[in-house]
Amino acid sequence: MAITMLILINLFTLPGDTLFLDLPGAVDYALINNPEIRDLALDLDLSKLKIDEATADFLPSLTASGYYSYISYVPVIEYGNVRIQIGQHDNYNVQLSLQQVIFTWGRLYDAYRFADIGKKIASLTLARKRQEIRYAVTQSFYGLLVLQEMVKVTGESYAQLKRHEDAVRKRYEAGLAVQFELLRAQVQVANLKPRLTEVENNLLLARNGFQMLLGMPLDQAFGLTGELGLIDTADYELADLNDSALANRAEIRNLENAEKMGQLARTMIGWSNLPSIAAGATYAYKNPAGLTDNGWGGNLTLNVGFNWPLFSGFKNLARYRAATVNMKRARLAVEEVKKAVTIEVKNAYATYQAAREASVAARENLDQADQALVMIDNRYKNGLATNLEYLDVELARMQAKTNYLNALKDYHTARAAIDRAVGKE
Repeated sequence: MAITMLILINLFTLPGDTLFLDLPGAVDYALINNPEIRDLALDLDLSKLKIDEATADFLPSLTASGYYSYISYVPVIEYGNVRIQIGQHDNYNVQLSLQQVIFTWGRLYDAYRFADIGKKIASLTLARKRQEIRYAVTQSFYGLLVLQEMVKVTGESYAQLKRHEDAVRKRYEAGLAVQFELLRAQVQVANLKPRLTEVENNLLLARNGFQMLLGMPLDQAFGLTGELGLIDTADYELADLNDSALANRAEIRNLENAEKMGQLARTMIGWSNLPSIAAGATYAYKNPAGLTDNGWGGNLTLNVGFNWPLFSGFKNLARYRAATVNMKRARLAVEEVKKAVTIEVKNAYATYQAAREASVAARENLDQADQALVMIDNRYKNGLATNLEYLDVELARMQAKTNYLNALKDYHTARAAIDRAVGKE
């Protein structure tokens, strides 16, 4: 039997100001507003910009520059009565330069691929965080539902014990009960009062934590709607879960991407030892246009060249070896993570099976406790049961309800843990 509950977080807020969330709504809210997800989303944006940066290296660069200079001494050459001034005191120069890389042995393309893998890693990291947040929200959501019901159950038990205390007092005043029975009833009421305060405080703390998890303002009033109960679905198959986890888990795929990045880094380091070819063009517009020309004039220069690093003190060799080590490390990490994921899936599956069985058993135990409470209440009213027997049954019923609620929470958390273990979105 499902238990439907509504948690009203702020009793002093108008209904129109309260945000009501079911589990899918709470998850969606967190996936948009959780601070960790928002931070990783920015990392993904940065990785996309890295791709733009790598793409720009394929394109030509265009640069404009200019300057003015004053030369105090300008040499003069004399041929008889002819004086020729070599240069001018005032010099102006404006130029436009175009540079284009022609051939780099694939280094630019590998740099682009490197950036693209970085984007994939950022995307998978964000996806994994979304899965973890989905699990955390599910766990917190059902925890709040359980705590709300715990407040309700404890309050009902407290009210029931108060009614029983009144009944015992009337029997005592009528001479049908001894003072010990009255004192015991009063002690039970007094003992339960701190427990009621405790669960109310736990609910307050839990809802504050829930708001932090969702990225919700702490002054936002909200309510949760949902059901606590077993979900009738086909049993999971452990082999299928394990295959799905090995195929989907972001950690495995990211380590595989890290190995690819190591391979690319090693290749790019190898390319850096080879010559690269570039071409360029520069158009300069200046005054004076020449040594003896006193006026503006233009000049176009075309060039093709190469750059070949012949010796770098074995720096590239060390970088190549370091990239090889990192690649091997990533390969080893993949195998270890696969083992860890397999164990996590097995544990999640076993926990789910145990939680499901515990929930069924706790439900049956609660039904029996409810029947026992009805029976003992009638027996006590008819003088066929003692006060001690009544109190024992009432407390046993409250414990059975508590156990059932905790079992349901564990059941739903275990289902969410399986989704997290297999990398389900």
